[in-house]
Amino acid sequence: MRSIMAVLIAVLTLHPAMAPAAEQVRRLTHYTHQRWTEEAEAPAPVSAIAQGRDGYLWLATGMGLFRFDGITFEPIALDGRADQDDLPSAILAARNGDIWVSFAGSRRFAVYRDGSLRPSAMPPAPDRVVSMAEGRDGAVWALTARFDAQVLRVQNGRWEAFDSRQGLPRDDALSLLTAADGAVWVSLTNAVVRLPFGGRRFEVVRATPRANGMLSQDFQGRVWLSERGGSYPLTGPGGRGQPAPGPPYRTDGAQIRGAPLFDRGGNLWIATRYDGVQRVAAAASAWGARAPPPIEARHGRDGLSSDLTNQVFEDREGNIWVGSEKGLDKLRPATLRSEPLLARPAAFGDKLLSASDGSVYIGEADAIYRVPLGGEPRVILRGQEPQSLCEAPDGAVWVAFATRIVVLRDGRTIRTFSRPDTDSIVYDCAFDLRGDYWISAAAGGLLRYSDGRWSTMFQQPDGEGFHPMTMVRDARGRVVVQWSLRRLAWLDGPAPRFSPLAQGRDPTAVTLYPTADGEVLAAGAFGLSRFKDERVDTIASDKGPGGRISGVVQTEGGTWLAYPRALVRIASPDLERAFANHALPPPSLSLGFGDGLTGRPHSHSQRTLVQGGDGRLWVATETGTMWMDPRRITRTNLPPGVAVRSVVGGGRLVRDPTALRLVKGISSLEIDYAVLSFADPRQVSVRYRLEGFDKDWIDPGPRRQAFYTNLKPGKYRFQVIAASNEGVWNREGATVAIEIPPTFLQSPWFIALCVLAAATLLWLFYRLRLAQMEQRIHVGHEARLSERERIARELHDTLLQSVQGLVLRFQSVANKMPPDTRSRELLESALKRADDVIIDGRNRVRDLRVAESPSDLAAILEERGAAAGFDPPIPVHVVTEGASRAVHPLVAAELGRIAGEALFNIARHAKAQTVDVTIHFTDQQLTVRICDDGVGIPADVVARGHKPGHFGLVGLRERAQRIGGRLSIANCAGAGAEITVKIPAKLAYADKASARSRLSSLLRLFGRSPVV
Repeated sequence: MRSIMAVLIAVLTLHPAMAPAAEQVRRLTHYTHQRWTEEAEAPAPVSAIAQGRDGYLWLATGMGLFRFDGITFEPIALDGRADQDDLPSAILAARNGDIWVSFAGSRRFAVYRDGSLRPSAMPPAPDRVVSMAEGRDGAVWALTARFDAQVLRVQNGRWEAFDSRQGLPRDDALSLLTAADGAVWVSLTNAVVRLPFGGRRFEVVRATPRANGMLSQDFQGRVWLSERGGSYPLTGPGGRGQPAPGPPYRTDGAQIRGAPLFDRGGNLWIATRYDGVQRVAAAASAWGARAPPPIEARHGRDGLSSDLTNQVFEDREGNIWVGSEKGLDKLRPATLRSEPLLARPAAFGDKLLSASDGSVYIGEADAIYRVPLGGEPRVILRGQEPQSLCEAPDGAVWVAFATRIVVLRDGRTIRTFSRPDTDSIVYDCAFDLRGDYWISAAAGGLLRYSDGRWSTMFQQPDGEGFHPMTMVRDARGRVVVQWSLRRLAWLDGPAPRFSPLAQGRDPTAVTLYPTADGEVLAAGAFGLSRFKDERVDTIASDKGPGGRISGVVQTEGGTWLAYPRALVRIASPDLERAFANHALPPPSLSLGFGDGLTGRPHSHSQRTLVQGGDGRLWVATETGTMWMDPRRITRTNLPPGVAVRSVVGGGRLVRDPTALRLVKGISSLEIDYAVLSFADPRQVSVRYRLEGFDKDWIDPGPRRQAFYTNLKPGKYRFQVIAASNEGVWNREGATVAIEIPPTFLQSPWFIALCVLAAATLLWLFYRLRLAQMEQRIHVGHEARLSERERIARELHDTLLQSVQGLVLRFQSVANKMPPDTRSRELLESALKRADDVIIDGRNRVRDLRVAESPSDLAAILEERGAAAGFDPPIPVHVVTEGASRAVHPLVAAELGRIAGEALFNIARHAKAQTVDVTIHFTDQQLTVRICDDGVGIPADVVARGHKPGHFGLVGLRERAQRIGGRLSIANCAGAGAEITVKIPAKLAYADKASARSRLSSLLRLFGRSPVV
């Protein structure tokens, strides 16, 4: 039975899939470190640190009060007025979001709320406040530096003092703590006292003569004291009972400054006077153990801003902050850990190989290391930089050097033989299904070692730029090689089988990774491609974080990609969708410099990522090879805090706004926002938009400001959201409602007035133009009347008189001729015709002379009806509608001619039995309508308005236009045709003449003369 158990243990130990990852103890060197000093314009010294509910870090410094978002130190002045002589001495971040600040010079208190720091109404403290804490009931406790150790409590708007009358010893106070059970603890130079929750009197817990003890509390609620004799608990869990026995941790109490800190992992941190910051690893959980935990320190020589430290603080993400005399430091547990031995990287990047036994081989500048399962790197070969590493089917590792090949097994050399001389280094190597050893030598071509002999394969086989580089063996045992900068080749037959590489304009070497299911992933500057069953899917580089992908590893549930600035993990379902959509999704995790990545993944390495059998990932960087355990990444799963820090508009700054109404006339805004994730602010993703202006979300990159110009008056809503480096989004983010009121010139009233004014101007222009046209027509009428009169006079005075004289002379001649002669008979007939011509001429002259007095339109139309020449005669009815008004003589004459022509056409063509003429008088216009009951007018003539080749209707329409009217033709509803003439009242009626005269005067006043 024992032998069976031994075999099972051996199998579990040796099988790489079953071997557990090493439980690596986190040392202080496994923390990333970042510092802000006066050289970087950070405030100093930093004496107190607190974190508000919104996520800001608040700092009490020798330069005043500041809040910090991981990037920007923002000064906060009391009532907006900085006082360099009144510096903050203590800070408290209350649970309700208020920030309490005590000032040393004035000893007054102030509260930051709703974007401003305002003085409290409380009276000044009796001395400088050294510490503040919030009780379980929300009361604020303050410890002063007064010798009689006065403790103050504010509740319900008033201070209450505790001193020797309530049991406080007359001594120098050092620290204040509110315990998990609600009790208030105070440490003094010579004692530790406790006030029970709701109690009125302090009781001495422990007398500690000249111990100078400082209080702290661990995650179990135990109260600890760190003093000259070391650090030890005073209570049991929850602040109650007695602690378990054990020797004190040997911390140096003489150097303690500020209250010690227990972080969430149970580590005890201590700020010291001259020895930097100390850490007791797992102090809380290790209490009472037989072997005490180690005590480590970080000093100025290790990069700490100063050995003179004042306070240690842990934020909500687990970052450790140290306030020192020269600035601020941040320590964060590193996900990626460096190994001291692996610090001499090869010229073109370390060579990494994950062997089938679970170990990892690392080739550096002058040595090869082997990392066993769960172990640390161990040197197995020294002296020369390796050029390539690959594993044979039997598990041996073949290493190519400049002149020889070395074969290793279990870290020991078992064989060495020479390699052929080539003009270039060996780029990569692989074994095929037959067990033959292949190496790629770029310009030197492909070489194969088989049965103890070297042979050159496919040397310059075509004109496609044969330049073999990276090689792998896929899950089916086939050798895949980057044949050239733009092609991959599968060497599984008598001839290579090619697939194109989606390289851009600047092709480079690629990283190849064979997946467990037979696919091959190729990555490089172009992005990521997947070769699967003759199909190639590519995700372009501009769809990812950016830069060349130098390493690919698939782990359980995800794929890791090495970019120049980060290692990112893409969940498997997301990557599958990404190949379908040809766009990378946001990574589920991104690890950068803030997570311990001390150097960029090496861009010249064939593969910068491999996974060992214990689950650890190894990454070759420009500063050496590091490792991480992806199953033990400490994740907070907290969405990052987001805040709008300030809005600047019109020269006015509003801090921490939620809704604001800006002054009138503003068209530009500057909005400062903060992403309150301190793990690695450079790895957070940010999006913002201004609803009502932006159509989509904007990615600002590392910028923390938004600028807007050309904003119109209205209501806007600014929203900013962010995701942590773990890919956890704060979708709610921070919002600000912004209203920009309009000026009078931008208001709806002004716009309405402008519209009204424009409409009025248009109406006036229309009226003016209409009057101008009326005047033009009137002047034309007058000119025509004058011309007609001139013609009538000329005809009467010349032609008619002359003809009349000729007729009289011929009559005299005729009288002298014998009667009853043929000649006299002919002459008499000619004279008769001449008389008719004279009569017709007189009638024409009479027609040319239009009466100057207003005309009776109805009488004129009746006369035209009688003279129309109907045969047989038919009734012509003239009807007047509305109040009759005198019509302008010229208009009446033209209407008479229009009616005469229309009646003549009816008599010739309509075959009508009756004709109705209607005269309609209104204040707007004069309408004359002539309607018959005849055959009507063809529809095509009505549509065109005239009959081709005939000009009767055209002439009627022209006559109507000359007097400013409009003529229309149509067929009546029953039978017959209808002709309608409409003339504006101002042109038709005789009583409008005075108005036209006034208009002429007005036109002359504006420098316009009527157009004839």
